[in-house]
Amino acid sequence: MAVTSGGFSSIQTKFNAALAQNLPQRCTELAKIIDEHHTKDLHSIYTTLLENIFGFNYYTGWGLKTLNRKTQPMEFNAVKAFLCPGGPMFRLFYKLQSDAFIRYEFPLSCLPIPTRLALQEGAVPVFYSNKLQILQHGRPANFLSLNAFEFFFFQFVYFMVHPQNHKVMNNWVLPADMLYPCLLEDYLNHFLPVEGEAPALPNTSSPIGSPHSPSHIRPQSPAGSYHQTLSSPAGPYHQTLSSPYGSPQANILVRRALISPGVPAGDTGVHECWLSESFLQIVVEFWLNQNALRIPTAQSDGKSGTPQGCNSLDVTYRDLAQQLKDSFMPSKDHVRIVRMLVKHVHYFSNSAREVSVSSPYHSPALPPIEELKRAIIPQFVQKKLYAFLRHGFDHWPLDHTFRLMLETWLSYIQPWRYSDPTRPNIPGRDARDRMSPEKWAQFVADNLLFYTNLFHVFLTRVFRLDLSSPRNAYMLFRVAKVYGQPNLAQVIEDCERDLCEPVQRMAPVRRHGRDGLYGDGASFLSPPATNPAAILRMQCLELESSGFEYRPMFGDHTKAAITQLLQILIQARRTAQTFTPPDDTSSSLLAWMGLSGQTEPTTPMGEGEEFGGADLRKLDVHLEQSIHFLCMIFTLDPPATQTEAHLSTPGGRMEADRTLPPDCTEGEAGQVLTPRGRYQMMNGLRRFDIGYHGDPELQPIRSFENPTLVRALYKLSTLINQRFSDHLQAVYHREDLIGRLAYQYLSPPYPSPPTRLSPIQAQRHTHYSSQPRISLRFLASYQNLGYLLALLFLGYMFSVGPVKLVLFFLLGLVAYGIVMVVVTYDRWKPLRHTE
Repeated sequence: MAVTSGGFSSIQTKFNAALAQNLPQRCTELAKIIDEHHTKDLHSIYTTLLENIFGFNYYTGWGLKTLNRKTQPMEFNAVKAFLCPGGPMFRLFYKLQSDAFIRYEFPLSCLPIPTRLALQEGAVPVFYSNKLQILQHGRPANFLSLNAFEFFFFQFVYFMVHPQNHKVMNNWVLPADMLYPCLLEDYLNHFLPVEGEAPALPNTSSPIGSPHSPSHIRPQSPAGSYHQTLSSPAGPYHQTLSSPYGSPQANILVRRALISPGVPAGDTGVHECWLSESFLQIVVEFWLNQNALRIPTAQSDGKSGTPQGCNSLDVTYRDLAQQLKDSFMPSKDHVRIVRMLVKHVHYFSNSAREVSVSSPYHSPALPPIEELKRAIIPQFVQKKLYAFLRHGFDHWPLDHTFRLMLETWLSYIQPWRYSDPTRPNIPGRDARDRMSPEKWAQFVADNLLFYTNLFHVFLTRVFRLDLSSPRNAYMLFRVAKVYGQPNLAQVIEDCERDLCEPVQRMAPVRRHGRDGLYGDGASFLSPPATNPAAILRMQCLELESSGFEYRPMFGDHTKAAITQLLQILIQARRTAQTFTPPDDTSSSLLAWMGLSGQTEPTTPMGEGEEFGGADLRKLDVHLEQSIHFLCMIFTLDPPATQTEAHLSTPGGRMEADRTLPPDCTEGEAGQVLTPRGRYQMMNGLRRFDIGYHGDPELQPIRSFENPTLVRALYKLSTLINQRFSDHLQAVYHREDLIGRLAYQYLSPPYPSPPTRLSPIQAQRHTHYSSQPRISLRFLASYQNLGYLLALLFLGYMFSVGPVKLVLFFLLGLVAYGIVMVVVTYDRWKPLRHTE
């Protein structure tokens, strides 16, 4: 398009000056430019503006992934107001949208790999049918031709999967405070409204256009392209493009416009649904379609992989197949926004209005937005979300971050929780948590593989996890609790029974729902009366590969795996009990104040994890509840019965012996591990207690202790104990008041060693003292030294001399001893007899 040099120079100068400002001032200046200039002038800066916003082509970006509502409120509000629906950016691309000849280039190399493979094979999705440019000799170009609306949202959603951003997108602790999730929520509410009408496209002709743009019209793009991360392939594709009309996943509104010539070009309903549907397809394409379960190959279609004369590709089919083999692993923030999308899709689908059918021979005419609400799950989301979740279940690392993927899956299979967005959803306290078979049985049938096959994949992951970890145990508890909801297991079992029965014996499909016409979650394009077995088998073929073999969730194989899992859960509960910190009720007040020289022994958690007492208490509850729900879902025997049967087997006895030390024999230097003992230790069947079991007086010097004082006080304590050992022992074992006071002041004899000491520890333990003794090591602590200095300072402030201060200190110790004798009187006598 021709642009006058004067107008171009004027807007370019203002544009460059605006970009040099800080973010709040920049947004204000750009809003003025957008409102004051015409379409031709704005067209020249549109591409550069988007690159500057999203950080492409060496621009730093506006911080969409880092701006926080609390730490940067001014920048956050300014950018959000600029990009939100109805803001300056929306006014800008709506202005540019009014000119049908303004197009922008988006490289094919930035599309998801499954889409690029499909385009290379000649299978053009309908969504791309009017965006591909056909060059001479029928060869496709290496870019898409997009209008201003599509170009903005292509870059918005590509921002999440851009290689530069994808590696660092793991920092959203609270997504509600971050800019990008807030913008996404605004866009979802704007284009997929739960209440009200969808946005209409203002002042433009039909956006649907021709399925193939005329090859003689060259799309115009301003200067500036994707040089580094958005580079396009140089050459054309190998094969010609086939017609998009026969695609089974054809866009419902595009197909209606192509088949029904009576639809006027300026139909408002088509316009509003075009905006909503285009936004939805762009989001689903880039966020859910990065991996495919089936890889299309030329050989499978009976075609040659490299036709003659077509071998000039920068990105070859072999390279793309290798990239697909390596797979795309979404970031944690990527999974978070996918869950946001899933929840909003449920809200949007569940807001469909009821339709009354007056005659079985008449189909009621529904508004386009209502058709979209009924078709959004089966036609746009279901297949790609299944591939997204299946890939995540197969490839996500075996750590606690898998909970993000897990919660996305659980959100999708519980649509009954997302019916009213205005009311807070509190699990367990709302009637929406109840799964009603009459209302949701059809959704479960239409999404059966989400409930059964993904459960099998999750079960495979569970067997590789350490269920004695609180985070892993909580993930299993979440799944067991969801499947343990009333009626859900029964509905899944009924659907499996329909799937396994012969097709010719089946009755017409049972459809539940609000309207009885399409059913909740069922496609409105499907026949009103169809065999359920045929529908379920078609679903398996659609979502999985051709060699997929369905395993019933309630079959014998699955129940055997659940029985094995219950034994692992029982063993995890036993292991968790060893992690619980001991409750030493006989500890003295000096130990509570940190004045004791002894250090409380700690128990290793394994895998470098450390948890508090609350987490450990929850761990036992989650393991117990998981056992309860799994037994209820699969109608298995209680764990106690299974434990007795399990302990009667050799494998069960081996697991029960894990509390014993490894097998050892007596050698010249003491106990030596046998080959069986080494095998037990290497496989984690048995182990020695790892901890400090030596003389408490010889513990390593801590960082909060003075090394010089520790050594000096140890020599002094040793001298006193050696000279007065007989007197200390006699006083400690007296039965009168003096003996009870000595029990409070003296350190008790070294306790008996644990049953699982290593041979070296057992040998050294014989040298440790077994008599009561005086321990002065607590005086070497910097904290206690500070208390003494504070006491001296108080004495100086109140004119108390050193002699009086020492007397007050001794009186305080005597008073403390008497109080503790009175408090611990009931526990003192039996404890002394057991020593």
